Amino acid sequence: MSEENKNTTNRSNKQVDKGISQVLAEEKRSWTSIAFIWAGTMVCIPMLMVGGIFAGALTVPSILFATVAGFAVCCLLMVLAGIIGSDLGLNATMTSTKAFGMTGANFSMALVIFIAETGWFAVQTATCAMAFNTLMEMVGVTFPFWLSCTIWGVIMFITAVYGVKWMSVLNYIAFPLLIILCLYGAGHSISVAGWDQITNTVTENAMALPAAVSTVIGLFALGATCNSDYTRYCKGRGDVVKATVLGVLPAAVIMIMVGAIMALGTGNYDITGIFAGLGLPVVAMLVLVLATWTTNTGNAYMSGLALCKMFSIKDKHRPAATMFVGVLGIIFAIMGLADVLNTYISIIGGVVPPIMGIIIADYWVICKGKKENWAPVKGINWIGIIAWICGGGFGLIETLGIITVFSAALDGVIIAFVVYVVLYKLAGKTKMAGQEQLTIEEATKMAK
Repeated sequence: MSEENKNTTNRSNKQVDKGISQVLAEEKRSWTSIAFIWAGTMVCIPMLMVGGIFAGALTVPSILFATVAGFAVCCLLMVLAGIIGSDLGLNATMTSTKAFGMTGANFSMALVIFIAETGWFAVQTATCAMAFNTLMEMVGVTFPFWLSCTIWGVIMFITAVYGVKWMSVLNYIAFPLLIILCLYGAGHSISVAGWDQITNTVTENAMALPAAVSTVIGLFALGATCNSDYTRYCKGRGDVVKATVLGVLPAAVIMIMVGAIMALGTGNYDITGIFAGLGLPVVAMLVLVLATWTTNTGNAYMSGLALCKMFSIKDKHRPAATMFVGVLGIIFAIMGLADVLNTYISIIGGVVPPIMGIIIADYWVICKGKKENWAPVKGINWIGIIAWICGGGFGLIETLGIITVFSAALDGVIIAFVVYVVLYKLAGKTKMAGQEQLTIEEATKMAK
């Protein structure tokens, strides 16, 4: 082996997960590893909970339709945004540095993603701790909440510290097990209650189908915004499509349908209670812990990357940034802020997705989908900021229930998309669009 090949091999072996610097062609990975990360993310407690909510208001065929339709919309947006990350080799916050400017991206996408994903980490950690403690009490063991939060929080964020490679390994192992356990729970419900009872419990929709589809879109809109955090490692556009669609859609449909079937079969809409009612406390613990673990690693990872962008943290310090996010989330969970954060995060869910609409508009319309036409800009792109205020503001109004069109997340994306394109056509050559262009190397050199 030549000396050059040896050096290349050594560099590959020592490869670290990137922070804000560009992923190079030789650092790309198999699309299946990205698909399994998303599949593991889909297998989570909120999915089962939404299935339980739908079970009391929709017929079984309507639940299936709303789930497929809602996640089909999410996947479309994720593919459009994820291809940008793959083309440029940049994470989600860095792909926003043309649409918002280098400075503007720090207090738009990076800041809100950091807040929202850290909050989600805290919520999921508290959920896991409470479920674990409840199950321990069933066997006569009392466990302190703060200790449970600490143990499970550390376990969950440590995987994210090691980056995409270890997150893939976790999901390769956990995802098949989770699917088997959940399908077992659904099968047990059907065998006990009978399929006729499950399908005939709700014979007429009490929830409008557009509202159900909107609920599905809103459930995942925040995570969809950050698809480039993973797809930057995809080798091409086709891999982005496969990793996104095959990673998200089947697992999401299975989980929501399983949640609905178990709720209908047991007559219980609390996930811990559902499993307990099936006489499966051990299965319940495994599902709740593993499902939270596979999802929460993504929350810590995405929040860590946003923190790296905000403070220009170098690649070698990305693990430390992720660890900081995890510790912060554990503290929030122990302090009992999960309930407050749930409300706050629902508001963020209406504000963040329009950012995706702006980035998609900038790359696919303004840059015509060509990476050679894209470049970060210094300072603030006020066109992007104004478009975000319009789209995010409308999404927030819908989230608060002041007005309703369809989905707060999707409506905000569409409005932000249109406003950005129109304003860029009018003022794209003025200083409103930023100070001056940078190369990707110049924009990311602080991470090398």
